[in-house]
Amino acid sequence: MMKHRVLAVGLAAVLTLGASVPAFAGMVATENYPAEITITICQDSPTMFTDEQLSELAATAPDISETRSAMTIPDRRITDAELTAWSDEYWELGGINAFELEVVRLINIERAVYGLHPLALNPTLSMAARFHSHQMADLVFFSHRSPHHGSSTDRAEMFGHESIQEHVWGVRENIAGSTRSPERVVYVWMNSPGHRAAILQEHFLTIGIGVVQGGGTTAKFGS
Repeated sequence: MMKHRVLAVGLAAVLTLGASVPAFAGMVATENYPAEITITICQDSPTMFTDEQLSELAATAPDISETRSAMTIPDRRITDAELTAWSDEYWELGGINAFELEVVRLINIERAVYGLHPLALNPTLSMAARFHSHQMADLVFFSHRSPHHGSSTDRAEMFGHESIQEHVWGVRENIAGSTRSPERVVYVWMNSPGHRAAILQEHFLTIGIGVVQGGGTTAKFGS
């Protein structure tokens, strides 16, 4: 799998050559970026977006209906070749969609209320999250434990995720059956003690979101 990808969101101003948005460095990015920027997302360097940038990206990113993979997740462990094909299609369909970007923005707003740092968008965790929502849809189950792909951490590692901090927090996962709206998903999570605790965990630094109609919403929190 490629280690370097460009977020394809259909926003002309974003996809032109220019300055790069800096990778997450443990603090909120407050710089005023030029109108023409290239937003590059790397697996090894999750990217911090400002609230305004997330809003702009969500307004022009692919719709949830446009990013549903044509591949059917088999009722067995996926092969390396199938995983590569699925990952390539993820980017060919536009990568992170508008719904997912808005969930990230709303979660960071909730964290800001409690004085917590925002979470950087991690493409590896986003792919792993989308894959989990996809397999829940295709295999008709709703659980953090996959029939063939183990735990949340197992699936993150399957896509190449490695923690950028050495501690025991690993990967935490929230799932929701709803795809009605990003607002509804975050509202439900914030009103559930366990899901709320994951959103407001100060040790997490990155986030990945994956939404598939019929499979719900998956959020992965990484460190």
